[in-house]
Amino acid sequence: MEINQVITKIKSENHGFYIIETSSFNLDAIEECIKNSFYEKQYEIDTSFINLAAEDGTKHISIEQIRKLKREFLHTNVLNISRVILISEINTLNNNSINALLKLIEEIPSNTFFIFCTSNLLKIPETIISRARLLRLNDYQDQSNLDLLASDMTNQNQNIPENVIQNIIDPFLKLKKADFFESVKFFNKDQLDICSVIFLRILNFYLKLNFNNKKLYKYLYELHSSYIYDIDESIKFNTLTNDLIAIYFTRLNSNLIKYAK
Repeated sequence: MEINQVITKIKSENHGFYIIETSSFNLDAIEECIKNSFYEKQYEIDTSFINLAAEDGTKHISIEQIRKLKREFLHTNVLNISRVILISEINTLNNNSINALLKLIEEIPSNTFFIFCTSNLLKIPETIISRARLLRLNDYQDQSNLDLLASDMTNQNQNIPENVIQNIIDPFLKLKKADFFESVKFFNKDQLDICSVIFLRILNFYLKLNFNNKKLYKYLYELHSSYIYDIDESIKFNTLTNDLIAIYFTRLNSNLIKYAK
């Protein structure tokens, strides 16, 4: 999904908490797009936009910064201009600042938007992901067509036959039911990360394709959050299995068949 699409979608809401998964080279572009989309004058940016970052000489955003944000920024909106709090990397929050922010996020004032960015969702606590609306920037925009995915993945993983990968992708090209348990079983445990990449690429493709299909779009980003959490937990406890991956492929496939236009 393009940056301007993501910011336009956020702006169309009354308020909210959003996580944008993106690569580091997109961060300046995201900030610039927010400023251009939400504001017309420099004084609006000065009074209603904040890029919250760790203070000089520190690695993390402190709880005092969060308290100051609440005192001086969130409770002052006499100009009735959209307020945007941008954090370029969620991992600059420590545990105390995360807990303080969670209290703010539970009751977000109207016309106020928390926009957090990250390059790695696997490092984000579930307490944050579960409260956020997840939006993914497509880092494979020139290769987002699913027709190219099998050959692309085969070229990157020479030890996986293309027909094995194609058997997983074909049901999403034709939106037909398939037995993903049979397809995924051909990947050994060391190759399951390849399945994960395929799953996320397909999911990302359909997020972009169904931007205006609110019911399906909501399901897709919630499915993404669940997937990231379950895979992370399984890796942590060394319980990742082919069946878990296959279940997610099945869930994605069946709902796309039902709701994709």
